[in-house]
Amino acid sequence: MKITNKNLIGAALLTAVVFAGCSFPYFNDRTDVPGTLRLDVEATWEGAPYALGDVATDYAGHQVQLQNLQAYISRVELRNTAGEWVGNERADEVHLVDFKVDAPRIVEPFPAGTYNAIRFGLGLPPDINGSVNPADFANDHPLSVEGSAGMFWTWLTGYIFFKYEGRVSPVGSEVLSEPVAYHCGTNESYREVVLEFEEDVWIWQQNLHVMRLQFDAASALYATEPIDVIDYPITHNGPGDTLAFALMDNIAASWTLVQ
Repeated sequence: MKITNKNLIGAALLTAVVFAGCSFPYFNDRTDVPGTLRLDVEATWEGAPYALGDVATDYAGHQVQLQNLQAYISRVELRNTAGEWVGNERADEVHLVDFKVDAPRIVEPFPAGTYNAIRFGLGLPPDINGSVNPADFANDHPLSVEGSAGMFWTWLTGYIFFKYEGRVSPVGSEVLSEPVAYHCGTNESYREVVLEFEEDVWIWQQNLHVMRLQFDAASALYATEPIDVIDYPITHNGPGDTLAFALMDNIAASWTLVQ
């Protein structure tokens, strides 16, 4: 077969296109193109999978059935190998994690690079909480009237950071007769969670990296300070209420990461 100049030119163009397609995003130096981190959020009870409606035993021997778990997660950042924290520059980029939703997740863009830890806000930082109006956000935003899904206090300026609701039974009883309702908020309740990676994580340009973020609902009752759900069944984080602060300390200590 006779090879013409037209054949050679066509082959050269095709080769250039193929190599150009293969070289992006994996083999170039464009660090401005972000990758994506997805955190699949899961509830556990003493490390075992837990779903709302399940009945489990807490550290004090009470039967607990949780019916609602919701949390605001804000300012998700990764620490690079230079020790710098890198995150989304949008101050209002927050996530409402609702465990009633099938497979809740947090998705954030990050520059390509190597990272060794993650940190995030549990609740909303003071510059957001109490300073924004839910009516100013589109309905699909987690801070909007509709998007906040009952996580905004109308009687107290600001958002509810965490809801832990259900029914419990006294020790020795199998009847879930007592309600438990923990609603934590206010600027003083804001907590920061830092989790070290077991191994460095590389975020590739225009690629998805998935990890599992687990919340242990049992640990939330005792991680740093034991809380008896029968003796202390309710808090709405009112003035002078220290129960909510103890709960937020426990909740902040109840997250783990599975790489």
